[in-house]
Amino acid sequence: MFSNENQTNYNPSKDIVQVSIAPDFLIKYNPSRKRALQLIASGWSNASIAEDLNFSTKNIESITTMLIRLAKIHDTNGHLNPRARLVGKCYHARKLRYFPSQEPPNELLSENQTATMLLVSVGLSNKTIGKILGISEKTVESRLNNLFLQFGINAKANKVINPRLRLIAIANGRQNITQEVFDLLWQKTNNVDLDQVVNNSQELRELALQLAAKLVEEAPKHRDNSHRQQLQQVQQAAVQTHTFINPAHASQRLYNRLNPNPQLNLNPNPQEQPKE
Repeated sequence: MFSNENQTNYNPSKDIVQVSIAPDFLIKYNPSRKRALQLIASGWSNASIAEDLNFSTKNIESITTMLIRLAKIHDTNGHLNPRARLVGKCYHARKLRYFPSQEPPNELLSENQTATMLLVSVGLSNKTIGKILGISEKTVESRLNNLFLQFGINAKANKVINPRLRLIAIANGRQNITQEVFDLLWQKTNNVDLDQVVNNSQELRELALQLAAKLVEEAPKHRDNSHRQQLQQVQQAAVQTHTFINPAHASQRLYNRLNPNPQLNLNPNPQEQPKE
């Protein structure tokens, strides 16, 4: 679990989000939609996105609904979390890359935690995750809260961030979830009858636990120095071609809400306010 010091020293301005939108995916977009998608993918709340874009919260909700519709995400039975599914589809289509600056958590995840995180990452709702894993919805929520703690995510700051989406972003960025594992689980939940999958959940449950066991076994290699150096090289290359740095372009007030540590203030001169 993170110490308070680690949580305080986290500088989100070093997090990088790359989003590229090809004609076959979210074909009708404008800069505002692309910007909104970047912020959604990095776990910002509607209120934070609205402040960044200088839009109303209702406008952000409309943009998000449009993105979900363009991504052809349909769910009538509550099996999906639409925003998480949108972000998951971006990852699967290789249209999204997230590079968090924060170090991996000090504690390794258990297989049950990892299985829950995997099902969250492909955009399933808590109720559906519970049915697949054979646990109650409250147990799913409890596991998520523990994951938020281990990843240094303040779930109570839901007016500033979306904890679920921030968890997905960081887990993918740190390779707590590898692309290979994510794709295997995505294929089992995409273009299928989710009602049938949930009613006959044993196959998906076994797959999720099997993939979780694989990730837990491989986790130590993602914590050694050589792997961190590789990630740093990738991140440095991303800086040169980045499309967005989170949240360096946000207002000072919004940045202070995301990052309360005064030592990491974006604006070293309090008399000079950054342009909105």
